[in-house]
Amino acid sequence: MGTTRRTVVTALAAAGVLLLGGCGQTDGTGGPGGAAAGEAGAAGRSVPPELVGSWSTDRSVNFDTTVFSFYEDGVFTQEVGTARVTGRYEVRDSTLVTFPEEGKPKAYTWRTGEGGCLYLDGVRHCPYS
Repeated sequence: MGTTRRTVVTALAAAGVLLLGGCGQTDGTGGPGGAAAGEAGAAGRSVPPELVGSWSTDRSVNFDTTVFSFYEDGVFTQEVGTARVTGRYEVRDSTLVTFPEEGKPKAYTWRTGEGGCLYLDGVRHCPYS
């Protein structure tokens, strides 16, 4: 991904987070999973701190890398090439469910592993920079 596109994507993601920043906020007491104050996600469910960040796939779809970004406030983005999906997500134990603004929810089994990488249904996504 070129520097200009990465800058635009980062700016768009930041704008989206700012616009949605107040959505789904709770009193900061956290929820299941023991999140610290202020780390409550959608519907008061906790967001594991190790999930927050941007993750890029090891393999590509039609030569386009997939980049997932998960934010503390329960917002996610998924980018494949020039296509972008945004919405909210929830985490319950080892299940992560995305709720895109358009389309059907999708459930993944998630974990973190070697090298700080994120695994969604066994597919490795490493920290994206």
